Amino acid sequence: MSPSVLNVEKLSIAYSGKRGWQSAVDGVSLAIGQGEALGLVGESGSGKSSVALAILRYLPGNARITASALQFQGREIGSLSGEELRGLRGNRIAAVYQHPGAALSPAMTIERQIGETIMRHRPVGHEEARWRSAELLKRVRVANPERVLDLYPHELSGGMQQRANIAIAIALDPALLVLDEPTTALDASVQSEVIAILDDLRRDHKTSILLISHDINLIRRSCDRVAVMQAGAVVESGGAEDVFENPAHAYTKALIASIPALNFTKRDGRLAEIGTTILDRPDAVAAVPDPTDGQVAIACKNISHSFGDQAVLHNVDLSIERGKTFGLIGESGSGKSTLARIVTGLQTPTKGSVELFGRTVAPRAERRAPTERRDVQMVFQSPDRTLNPRHRIGRIISRPLRRLAGLGRRDAKNRVGDLLRSVRLADTTAEQKPRSLSGGQRQRAAIARAFAGAPKVVVLDEPTSALDVSVQATVLNLLNDLQHDKDTTYLFISHDLRVVRYMADRIGVLYRGRLVETGSSEQVFRGPNHPYTKLLLAPSSEDRVPVPFTQGEASAEFKKGCCFADRCALVEEACRMAEPPIRGLGPGHMIACYKRQG
Repeated sequence: MSPSVLNVEKLSIAYSGKRGWQSAVDGVSLAIGQGEALGLVGESGSGKSSVALAILRYLPGNARITASALQFQGREIGSLSGEELRGLRGNRIAAVYQHPGAALSPAMTIERQIGETIMRHRPVGHEEARWRSAELLKRVRVANPERVLDLYPHELSGGMQQRANIAIAIALDPALLVLDEPTTALDASVQSEVIAILDDLRRDHKTSILLISHDINLIRRSCDRVAVMQAGAVVESGGAEDVFENPAHAYTKALIASIPALNFTKRDGRLAEIGTTILDRPDAVAAVPDPTDGQVAIACKNISHSFGDQAVLHNVDLSIERGKTFGLIGESGSGKSTLARIVTGLQTPTKGSVELFGRTVAPRAERRAPTERRDVQMVFQSPDRTLNPRHRIGRIISRPLRRLAGLGRRDAKNRVGDLLRSVRLADTTAEQKPRSLSGGQRQRAAIARAFAGAPKVVVLDEPTSALDVSVQATVLNLLNDLQHDKDTTYLFISHDLRVVRYMADRIGVLYRGRLVETGSSEQVFRGPNHPYTKLLLAPSSEDRVPVPFTQGEASAEFKKGCCFADRCALVEEACRMAEPPIRGLGPGHMIACYKRQG
């Protein structure tokens, strides 16, 4: 092994609370050599983030830490003064966190935020700091970096925000980069580019990487070694390929079994859940509702939307049959979440309309009839931001029961228990506040709230991206059970192709605000495909077109032609002149392309 950059021996962490000291990490040892990448995987609550915070010396005041060694480049981290730590962080050790929006100041431009790190540790002026900032954005594959430097975080997609965070982290070529769930909010294409960025750092700058993630496929593709954590301890470690190909520990085997295979759908069976078996329910194979009348539950008619002069949706038409799941995939910034907000009435389209069971509804939720508001509900990506931290779960769920279902206080309170049990939460959860629940429990509580009014359509915007694979399996099984029991229609948005393949009956591919392909799940994954769909489905980063992502905005040169022309390997002159027509490749399978793709 190369010289050790990080050496951790017998690290233990405990937190004090109302019930005394609670152990979070117990005797963890790990080492990372120069230019090496170590992956840390495990369920939510296994202690992964606590290990990262201990390395960065960011643990809260109620934490107690003991370790035989906690060394960075031979120096004991625990003995450093506050000033020495400030000199180390951002300079020799840097971090990238899960939620890019929360890590960036909303009141500062991207230039100021990157430049602040450079000027804090290097004797440079504003002009040189701006030049270096632009170069850093180029390193993380941002097109038109000069424009991005002048933007605020809210003007960027999640993928672009995370690139800015990575640019800040690598600004001074740190020896160690700690990444805590850096790609949970990113689509497959951007994930591959992040992996390529990390590979560049290791190759060109010998940067060592500690990558914490619940995404086993990400760890497998980007790390040399892996350590698997369960209940605060490392239960298995070794070469990433060896551990994932031939897991020895039962917990590692269960984690791997929780991941949907790319050719596995809800028709093939239920996903494995840790601590349970698929025999826990008699209907081990998920039954899929199949309406005989083919009634359209939700339809988007010629939807377009712009933020100022920035167009984000262009004439989107889609329809979803009652009791079916429509999967929507596409890069960060392609307009998926904007379309979701338009469907639910949280955003007004610039043009077009939304129909619910054949009837046009008002563009704003406030102007829709009470029954229309009840019939369309939404589950967001992060339950932390949608559950009121000051209220107990019972109150959070009972509110829609009273307002949407029209129940009285006593009936609503009784119904809360039924809803909690339907999402596999204990009745006692009603008395708890969100902070006392795990991420998976909070998301299940959010799903219970969404189903409180017995909606006919539920929009799910990245509902499992922040969850570890075992909790994800539980939530996906739960959603299929609820759909089967209540004949609910889903618009399911996700960047995880395995999850979409498992859940969706039909799939739409959105690129720069345009639907470039729609078809059944089988048709889209079998092909032939639009060139962009083919790019998304490519199994590894080596198969992807290495063109910088452009924040969902077509360059001026290609605005009149195909939106994918600047990234397509098969582009021809006709592609640059006019938008391609929508062509049928089979029953219900459509692409917007001048060529058929095999």
